[in-house]
Amino acid sequence: MARSRRRRSPEEAGEAVRQVPNTRERILAVSLALFNARGLGRVTTAEIAAAVGIREGNLQYHFPRKSGLVEAMFAGFEVEAVAVAGRMPADPAAPEALLAYQRAWFDLIWRYRCVYRDGITMVEIAPAIRPRVHALRAQTRDLARGVFEAAMRAGRLRIDPDALERLIDNAWIVSSHWMSHRLQGGTELSEADLDWGFAQVRDLFIPYLADFSPA
Repeated sequence: MARSRRRRSPEEAGEAVRQVPNTRERILAVSLALFNARGLGRVTTAEIAAAVGIREGNLQYHFPRKSGLVEAMFAGFEVEAVAVAGRMPADPAAPEALLAYQRAWFDLIWRYRCVYRDGITMVEIAPAIRPRVHALRAQTRDLARGVFEAAMRAGRLRIDPDALERLIDNAWIVSSHWMSHRLQGGTELSEADLDWGFAQVRDLFIPYLADFSPA
């Protein structure tokens, strides 16, 4: 499922969020764009302040330490992750329902790719996040299981309950670690890489989807 839209540069992303009136939200939006582009460990608060167009002291008024900024960024991810993982398809029996559900999760991964790509660095900068990472993993896994069980009841997903647990585990492993695999020998990720990662998880589910014909 190739995508043709052009990726915005960090500078373009920064220019767009500079129009947001709330300074704290502007800081978070620019930070996420820079973290995604360059890595959590490589971006300084001075660089973030410059990209937002404020003094570093103003940034420190909202986030005295980089750890607090990273924690706030992760809090935004938590809210979105729970919403996406718990979004039950309107019709669990629809042929594309589960794949659309999974694509929404991969789109979330792309918006917060620094969380996945730089996870070790993230908890080094903000150690308080570590238990929240584990709690979020368990919560989103339970929410996803509910969606898949609904698809089973609707006859769309045909799989034994024990096999479903293994399938969910495998899907989580792939969706969490495909970035590190694709980055071997490289430094950047593109939306083509995102499509590749999604295809790996999609192909785990296709054998269990009733009456599904890949395009």
